[in-house]
Amino acid sequence: MNLEALKEICKNNPEILEKSALDNGSDPDTVKGIALFAIGNGYDSLSVNQKYHFDKSIRKLIENVQCDGYTHELEEEHTDCPAILNDENLVEYYQNDGGYCERCQGQADSDAHSRAAFFED
Repeated sequence: MNLEALKEICKNNPEILEKSALDNGSDPDTVKGIALFAIGNGYDSLSVNQKYHFDKSIRKLIENVQCDGYTHELEEEHTDCPAILNDENLVEYYQNDGGYCERCQGQADSDAHSRAAFFED
């Protein structure tokens, strides 16, 4: 569980937390309050009810986060990636409004290089 990533979400991307709360039938303000309390006091300090909301709306944002997947610009359908992002990279992931696993990032970089080389000629 990456509480630093949660801090990043609360500070700079609260809409992610709000959407997760709404998607899970929870009150966004309640979930934001629980997130801030967890950042300051740790998960174990949460009440049973708070843990329920945390586990339902917050945990998936800071633990075992799946790669967004990379879709080449010429492909018609997006392909999901099964890779889980490294916990150490989650703060950066949220700072950059998403990201890729190493494999997808490599493909994105390769495509960008190919595109740049094509337009140089």
